[in-house]
Amino acid sequence: MELLYFISGILSVGVLYGVILLRNVKSSHTDLLARLESQLNISSLREADRLGKIEDLNYLVMDIQKKMEKDQYESVSGINKRIKELDTIVYDILDKVKFASGANDKNFSNVFSEIQQIKQNFKALSQDNFIR
Repeated sequence: MELLYFISGILSVGVLYGVILLRNVKSSHTDLLARLESQLNISSLREADRLGKIEDLNYLVMDIQKKMEKDQYESVSGINKRIKELDTIVYDILDKVKFASGANDKNFSNVFSEIQQIKQNFKALSQDNFIR
């Protein structure tokens, strides 16, 4: 009988020890679950904050791109206008240069013919016997 008391005592202590261990494991498990839930909540809040910032940055980038495209088109149209102005000015100058070139050629030919005539007159005067 004492052996039964001894075995039942050992079993009782073993079961009691097992129950206490399971209770400690369960409490630590619930504590870990609570910590995990807290970390998940914090992570989800941070993720939402980061997504909001990313979305704001995305809008900012799109706004900057639109402004750059608008500025680029405005500058291109301004450059095109300036090129047209310069083109008309250059063609006007080119016409003036062509006219001046024609006038210079005519003047040079007149001067050349006058020089030839002066040479002939000088030659004729040098060959004239009366002046000698």
